[in-house]
Amino acid sequence: MGSGKCMTLLTLLAVLGMVMVDKVGSQNYGDALSKCILFFEGQRSGKLPSNQRMIWRKDSALRDGSDLGMDLLGGYYDAGDNVKSNFPMAFSTTMLAWSVIEFGQFMGPDLQHALDSIRWGADYLLKSTDLPGKVTAAVGNPIADHNCWERPEDMDTPRTSYVVNQTDPGSEVSAETAAALAASSLVFKSAHHRYSILLVNRAKEVFEFADKFRGNYKDSVGQGVCPFYCDWGSYSYMDELIWGAAWLFKVTKEQKYWDYVQNNIPNLPRRVIRLVNGDLQAAKTFSEFGWDTKDAGSNVLLSGLVMNSTSVEPYVPQADKFVCSVLPESPYKSVTYSPGGLLFKPGGSNMQHATALSFLLLVYAQYLKKHDGSVNCGTFVAAPSRLEQIAKGQVS
Repeated sequence: MGSGKCMTLLTLLAVLGMVMVDKVGSQNYGDALSKCILFFEGQRSGKLPSNQRMIWRKDSALRDGSDLGMDLLGGYYDAGDNVKSNFPMAFSTTMLAWSVIEFGQFMGPDLQHALDSIRWGADYLLKSTDLPGKVTAAVGNPIADHNCWERPEDMDTPRTSYVVNQTDPGSEVSAETAAALAASSLVFKSAHHRYSILLVNRAKEVFEFADKFRGNYKDSVGQGVCPFYCDWGSYSYMDELIWGAAWLFKVTKEQKYWDYVQNNIPNLPRRVIRLVNGDLQAAKTFSEFGWDTKDAGSNVLLSGLVMNSTSVEPYVPQADKFVCSVLPESPYKSVTYSPGGLLFKPGGSNMQHATALSFLLLVYAQYLKKHDGSVNCGTFVAAPSRLEQIAKGQVS
């Protein structure tokens, strides 16, 4: 959902955790945090709650799912349109949860609003997976919707429900949904234990479905997700399966999820990426992270679990390579920076790249600090403070 806006929020959450609620120079991160969380309330679909702060928004899309006899009310609209795209929405929910897990203690009064945003997404994802063997991929015809710009309260475009199943699978949207449910369960584990159990149990079921019935959702429900949120490549869902298993291991500590990651991460396919000079090349994606590519995120997440053990391979070395691919002074840099210092990667929606990679830098810096670690990039060694400096610079 509005990937650039979403990831800007997530990095701001992380930056707030680093600098508390102070103004830094001319930047008031606390105010930015409040407004960015408020953005999610503006994107809500369905019957709005009594504590809705954006009072100009009203109930909308109250029959979503009725074409399939399902209740698909709720969730978030994608961006400025009225489509609900579950793949990026689930990723947004995963990342909101990760932000709270890592930096929630610094969010002050905005923490409750962040929790409300996570629950709004998680509740919808529960509805999207309510029928065994089926996972909702999207609601709303994207072409018809984009051809008619309307307020959600007034829309009269088709609200078609697109669902993947055993014969028409969608492993990437299903595995990302499992990751979102698992991450959300960790957020609510202490305060809402029964809800947390519901989330993690559903995450297990959805992950099993995603893995057992493998396939790309663009081949099953492409008319509802392409060209906007296609996940290209023959086995482009493998990174989501590993990501989902990684989150389930973090939450449950069940050995089978760790074994799944260990057995499958060597098989991640090379992806076609655009180099700094604009050329396309099949390569390992150390510096790729976003709604459709989880490689760097999985390595950082898993590094936090193994950094103080004998099982650091390949996660910590791969996370280190991610850092070295991003830092501007690194000889292994695979991104560029604008004259003003903004991280830049070829392709559309650059802010999602700058903010997503900055978020990972901040999280990895925290993991390194806990274990007195640093990153060796060959010609120099980067301390955790350098990672924080780059990330803060991107937000500023």
